[in-house]
Amino acid sequence: MSFAQGTGPWPRQLLFGSTEVGTAGYSLLVAWSGEFSAATGVQVRVSPGATPTITGWLLERRVDFISAPLTVLVESLDGEPGYRPGPLRVVYPAILTPWGLMTRGDTPYRRVQDIGPGVRVAWPPFSYFHRILDGLFACRGMSREQARLVPVANYNANSRVIAEGGADIAFTSPVSDVNVEVEGNPRGIRWLPVPTPQEDRTCLLRWQRAYPLLKLVRPADVGVTSARGVRTFVIPSVYYTRADVDEALVYQLVKWWDENHALYGDKHAMARYQTLESLRFVVENLSVPLHPGTVRYLKEKGLWNQAMEAKQIASVRLADQYATLYERALALARSRRISTDPASEAWQRFWREFLAQNRVPRFSEAWRP
Repeated sequence: MSFAQGTGPWPRQLLFGSTEVGTAGYSLLVAWSGEFSAATGVQVRVSPGATPTITGWLLERRVDFISAPLTVLVESLDGEPGYRPGPLRVVYPAILTPWGLMTRGDTPYRRVQDIGPGVRVAWPPFSYFHRILDGLFACRGMSREQARLVPVANYNANSRVIAEGGADIAFTSPVSDVNVEVEGNPRGIRWLPVPTPQEDRTCLLRWQRAYPLLKLVRPADVGVTSARGVRTFVIPSVYYTRADVDEALVYQLVKWWDENHALYGDKHAMARYQTLESLRFVVENLSVPLHPGTVRYLKEKGLWNQAMEAKQIASVRLADQYATLYERALALARSRRISTDPASEAWQRFWREFLAQNRVPRFSEAWRP
């Protein structure tokens, strides 16, 4: 029986790229994939790396799927340093991840409003962190130059620098394994709640305007104890693939995740979010380009409607527009012997100028999630 019929044989193996070891996304993927392999006989290989790296692997066809925050969609289609736009499609939710500001327990910072000039902010090499933290500075009426930026090498170091006392504030997620370790430091940690519109509407709007995925806010109900009940941003982590990956394969994988949640739901604390209900939450509240296999399953379950269809058409069209623009820019740059290394300053300058000359805003400015 073929994949087109929805119950065909699985491939021998599936290749997944994942965020770094120490992140919840990585440990969740390892947890459910063990049960998946036992049930289906499919070997799942998991390769961890930085998000620009694993996104590149996906677009270069070195992996079949990646597990990463929804921020990757923005960073990739914006062509941020290290990323190339491409035909990304969202397959299924992994975690409805809370994100917020963490400080050590002995600092004076208890509210966002306590942050001012001279604050030491952990500064990892991730462009979306920079944009979110710039939004924080805008919220507080500061510039980046008024803060003391503390460079850190990676996501784990971004948290550990707080425990070590090297920085005052870090943007991170309470569900990350590294923060269990950091919470155990002798001085503990605390989380600064995202202000409500009633508390500081101007701050909140400035912050959300800086980055499109700060739309969802709710109290954290998972992760380290110190974060429970604290208002945080919710940025889903999802499984991505390419638009050209077989629809029936994606359909069959989504169907397996949904119908077999009981097999893996108790294997990881975050597996509670890897459900059809979480998929509905994402689809109903955000406009993201879904893979046709995912759409097929939602239709089969009677969960697809005209509003979702309209959002799907618009988001796919927008995402593919930027992938096409990027290919045009690459061809033009090569003809002019300009570097096309996505991390190079020369390419970044050329890409920005290309968008400006074509009177096209960045994806994150055109997208309405």
